[in-house]
Amino acid sequence: MEKIKIGITQGKADKTGYNLILTAFEEPVSLELCHPIIYGDKEAAIQQRKAMNLNTNFITINSTDDVQDGRLSLLQCEESEKKAMEDCQANNIDALVINPQENPFPCPAGSTEMLINEDIRMAMVEKVDKTTIEAFRNTLVRDFDCQHPRIAILSDEAPQENSSEEPMEEKHMHVYGPYAIKEFFEEEKYMYYDGIITSEKKKATEAFGSLAYEYGIRFYAGTDLIITSPFLCDTMCMNHATYIATDVYRNRKSYDEERENPLPKLFHDKREDRNSNNVE
Repeated sequence: MEKIKIGITQGKADKTGYNLILTAFEEPVSLELCHPIIYGDKEAAIQQRKAMNLNTNFITINSTDDVQDGRLSLLQCEESEKKAMEDCQANNIDALVINPQENPFPCPAGSTEMLINEDIRMAMVEKVDKTTIEAFRNTLVRDFDCQHPRIAILSDEAPQENSSEEPMEEKHMHVYGPYAIKEFFEEEKYMYYDGIITSEKKKATEAFGSLAYEYGIRFYAGTDLIITSPFLCDTMCMNHATYIATDVYRNRKSYDEERENPLPKLFHDKREDRNSNNVE
């Protein structure tokens, strides 16, 4: 199984920042999925490891090419988030996990913030319309391998008049709602949908926060970069952020490879023959 390189920003160089990372990768089994690379300060990491009495070992590297299998790496840098983003944009790493202490993080323009746990994939957009719904559907298909996803719209506002779902039907999109946010989460309706989209970020984030005890993460969709971040300062959230980043990388690769060399058209419309023979 291919191991990808995942950069992880140190956050604040204090106990909380390194506690998340060093605890998440303390067990050797956590290094079987990917090559984790901490972007931060070596001395700060050593001091915090000692203060927390952890046994997490790491090696110091000068380049992402120096990673070793089964080892946690640390790339020495002063501005961890800046250097990590530069390496991500240059494809020196395959994905990036942002320490939650660095939220809000200046993510690429045009990206859409998603909140994800084991049961929920929720996109928060400026406006819910045909364009944003279709973009969200494409993310669910390509990044999360959801074929024919069912999408729920959340809104506490009254639906606009003269709205039409006909364009969505033409795109074979299964869209339902809008649903009131509070009832949607209290009645666990999210269990019946592959994705949720809403423009009411504050209310939706609060509702999600009540469910994201262990596996909640942020994911930034709509960009070629793969960027995740733990929703909470929690070790399980940190682990889940690396799992999701790895899954998205593999899903995208599989999706794109399957469509690189499509089969030639095996049939044609009979109207083409008539037209070629000048038949009206």
